[in-house]
This record gives sequence, structure tokens and C-alpha cells, in this order.
Amino acid sequence: KVVQFSAVGDIMVHSTQLASAYDSKCKCYNFNPVFKNVKEYLTKADIAFGNLETTLPGDSKLFAGYPQFGAPDELADTLKDIGFDILATSNNHSVDTGRKGIDHTIDTLDKLGIKHLGTYKSQEEYEKNRVLLYEKNGIKFAFLSYTYSTNGIQIPKDKVVRLIDKALISEEIARAK
Repeated sequence: KVVQFSAVGDIMVHSTQLASAYDSKCKCYNFNPVFKNVKEYLTKADIAFGNLETTLPGDSKLFAGYPQFGAPDELADTLKDIGFDILATSNNHSVDTGRKGIDHTIDTLDKLGIKHLGTYKSQEEYEKNRVLLYEKNGIKFAFLSYTYSTNGIQIPKDKVVRLIDKALISEEIARAK
């Protein structure tokens, strides 16, 4: 059995990328040109995994590049179109647009059918989805995702962003097995 796996880090949108993706005719964003040179590699992969290093807050007032990232939903549409199956959402920018960013990112990825892990809308959701199990070509995979920090931004009390914790990681690896 064989699985072709592609992994991509730090999918983020800086201010210049945000501006270049904006189409004033439709008042929308188009990120397809940014990924045109890698699309064939991602669509060929049996599993395409990426680190979504931004949030999708669903509010244009929160769209921004460095230092606090927020991208339009069209980014997720493009990621789906180019073949991403799974996105990690726990990273140092997970809380950049607060509660709204965590919730809307998860809702958007769910709507598109992109699996995700690392941030959760509630403790209950986290408990149900601590390990992302994914099967392809008869091979089972377990995915875990953690971050070292949220750049000093406090995680909203009712949300979960998985932070690096050796005991927790060991527990979740055992659970995955």
C-alpha cells in the first residue's frame, strides 16, 4: 500500500498578498493565481496537509497581514480547490482575530469539507476530536497539532488552542495508537 503525502507550512496572507488578491470588479478575493505553480502537486497527492497560519474571521474589518493575520473565506475556497484535505489551525496566529476568528475558521473549513485540527470552538468539541484519524488507500493516519504560543494573545475562555505540553502529547499519541 502506498500513499503520496504533501505537506505545506505557513499558509498565510500578508497585506501585499491580500491587496493583490482583491478584485474590485466583484469586490471579492481570488487567491488561485498564488497557488497555480503548486496546484498540480497538491491535487496529485493522496493526502495534502497544510498549516493554516491565519484565521478566517468572516469580517472584512479583520482582514490583515502581519502582525495579526486575518484572511477572507476565499482563501479556504482556493485551498479546497487546489486539493488540501487537512489543515492544522494551531499556531502562533490562531487567536489573531479572537473568538470570531476561531469559530468562523472552523465553520468555513467544515462547510468546505476540509478536515482540521488544533483549534476548537469548545472543550466538548476538543474532547471529541483530540486525535484526527484519517484513512487513505487502506492506511490509517493519526494527526496531532500543537503550538508553542499565541504571541501573547489570550485564548478566549471557552475556546481551545492546543499548546505544546509533553504530557498531553504523550497522552494523545497513546490515544492515537
